[in-house]
Amino acid sequence: MSGRRARKRPIYVSRIVVTAILVALLVKTFAVDLVIVRGDSMSPTIRAGTVALVARYAYGIRSPISGNLALRWAEPKPGEIVLVAPTDKVSRRAVKRVFELGPAYLKSEAGILLGRGGSIKLEPTSSSRLAGFSYLPAGRVFIVGDNGSRSFDSRDYGSVPIEKIIGKVLLYSGGLAGSVEKSH
Repeated sequence: MSGRRARKRPIYVSRIVVTAILVALLVKTFAVDLVIVRGDSMSPTIRAGTVALVARYAYGIRSPISGNLALRWAEPKPGEIVLVAPTDKVSRRAVKRVFELGPAYLKSEAGILLGRGGSIKLEPTSSSRLAGFSYLPAGRVFIVGDNGSRSFDSRDYGSVPIEKIIGKVLLYSGGLAGSVEKSH
């Protein structure tokens, strides 16, 4: 055995903490996010108080500074549950279902709205506003809550820009989440 000892590098707790915080910020900014669902707009599929795991990378990568998509590789599909950023008409993020993606036509008939996302019942105020055919332009998304009578969504304020879709909800738990059968 030689007289030399292996040098041990000191472990700095501060370095570990800073690295862990940076990794957590990168994951939250670009990969996944946890959100707590508030309200009953998605009941019975997702109940209030449910924790949802959102894949922020599902449709592209956002710039952390502007929040706009820097690179897009997919678009949401009708039927997917997504997290939507605040808009000029809605002041906070919301979990909703994609009903239709433009360019497309929505057809309203006898209080029922038809699209690629299936069919949904319209309240009397929405029914008159969406009567007949409505055109959904490219780059716009018509989003709805599964609980039409309790949801404030595109039936009330119109479509939202596709850039407002933050990510796709992958998992949710914390309630008796069940499947909703859609009528066609």
